[in-house]
Amino acid sequence: MGEAMRHKVDFFRVALLEWARANLRDFPWRGTSDPYKVLVTEKLLQQTGFGHVRKVWEKFFQKFPCAEELAKATEDEIATVLKPLGLWRQRARQLKRLAEEIVARHGGKVPCDYDSLVELPGVGDYVARATLAFACDKPTYLLDVNTRKVVKRFFYYPRGAGDKEVAGVLELATPKDPAECKLFNWGVIDFSALVCSRKPKCDKCPLKEECSYYLYTSTG
Repeated sequence: MGEAMRHKVDFFRVALLEWARANLRDFPWRGTSDPYKVLVTEKLLQQTGFGHVRKVWEKFFQKFPCAEELAKATEDEIATVLKPLGLWRQRARQLKRLAEEIVARHGGKVPCDYDSLVELPGVGDYVARATLAFACDKPTYLLDVNTRKVVKRFFYYPRGAGDKEVAGVLELATPKDPAECKLFNWGVIDFSALVCSRKPKCDKCPLKEECSYYLYTSTG
């Protein structure tokens, strides 16, 4: 990686952290470091808006406070709580199976290593990494639709980039300090929603002076 790219990565990290310190959204799950709650929350957030998950979050974990309780519950009991999210029966089936596997394989404790997490049913790369970053104090980047969009616009517009390139940038940009890693990853997610949205608010963007998208579109 050339010097110019390293400078851009450093700028990206510092600017995103500064923005995050002042602008992070407030969600109840951002106050927990319980691996079980974080893992299940990340599953609930898949293909579901934050606002919908917020409606059921507290009730869900009051009723199912640990993997053992979730594993013992019936699918109907789980589905009743998840009904506001849609696809509740499918979600209930998936979460029950996930909890059963956590109990059977790990004694009810969510593992804090990548390989063990991705072996659990329904846990892919993003959910595993989010659990490591937000619950296990193991810094790692997150690759999803939000981070792809921000990185592709900032670094690679208009030519685009594949996941390998995007992941490489995120790996370098993500802080190694666990607390800053959380802040950075939440920051990219919120920045994608609030500033670098479908119609980006470039006039409010603290990254625009180095942003490939802004420089291309403002001069093109």
